[in-house]
Amino acid sequence: MRALFVSLSGNRRLLWDFVVRDLKARYVGSAMGFFWSVAFPLINLFVYMFVFTMVLNTRFADSAGDSDVAIWMLAGITVWAAFAETLSRSTNCLVENSNLILKTIFPSELLPIYLTISSLINMCIGLVIVLLGVAWFVYGPSSGEEVASLAQAAPTGVQPHYMALGLPLVCLPLLFVLQSLFSIGLGFVLSTLNLFLRDTYHLIGVGTTVWMFATPIFYPAAMVENGRDGQFAWILDVNPMHWMIESYRSVLLFGEWPDWHLLGRLAIVAVAVFLAGGKFFMTQRRNFPDLL
Repeated sequence: MRALFVSLSGNRRLLWDFVVRDLKARYVGSAMGFFWSVAFPLINLFVYMFVFTMVLNTRFADSAGDSDVAIWMLAGITVWAAFAETLSRSTNCLVENSNLILKTIFPSELLPIYLTISSLINMCIGLVIVLLGVAWFVYGPSSGEEVASLAQAAPTGVQPHYMALGLPLVCLPLLFVLQSLFSIGLGFVLSTLNLFLRDTYHLIGVGTTVWMFATPIFYPAAMVENGRDGQFAWILDVNPMHWMIESYRSVLLFGEWPDWHLLGRLAIVAVAVFLAGGKFFMTQRRNFPDLL
């Protein structure tokens, strides 16, 4: 692991150059430019809103309207999209950059890292939209009306929380760091496994879809906790993305400090995945030319 940190320290400029190049590549030649970073989450939002609230008639809080549900879903979609993009691109990054690895002395450990940073920067554009939506609820024409929380939507008698902007927004950098560590660690593992088994890239596409629907992005967590006598509640207890998205929603939507129990578990898992993934990647790095 020491070699990994030494490499990152010595290649800071190269890492940043890769991030800048990737961000430019997203928008160069595009008529809509960075607006696509806003358009894609919004398109997904409309699709899932239609499916879950109209077709499947998913029940949220009694006092929650379509706008409340939309902003709640958008927060989850924005975070998940960045995470899923990182996993997908990281899994195939060594294969796609085989020319660099085979023909030059190239620090391949930078590849999953720059992809993660690029996705997070792109995600921040979507988070700005989320914050603007919350600000509209809090300070807009309807600010006098209480907007119910969807995070704990379920049993009658549960004290609802309300949308707000507040000091807990200072936790966002911490959440960015934990998301980065978790994503990079998984990226290290998946990109290496993809060299041994090229089907990994295709499997991860299926896996992220299953993981997405196992995470309360489009439905309240209470539906899992209270449905079927709570027999599937364990899915939330072992799902780091549930912990992460709930922490983001607490900070972004409700002006509340994140659940420190969830955040603590997320921190432990994120650091453990990063260290384990980094060690696995660095020990296998010498074999990359032969596997490519």
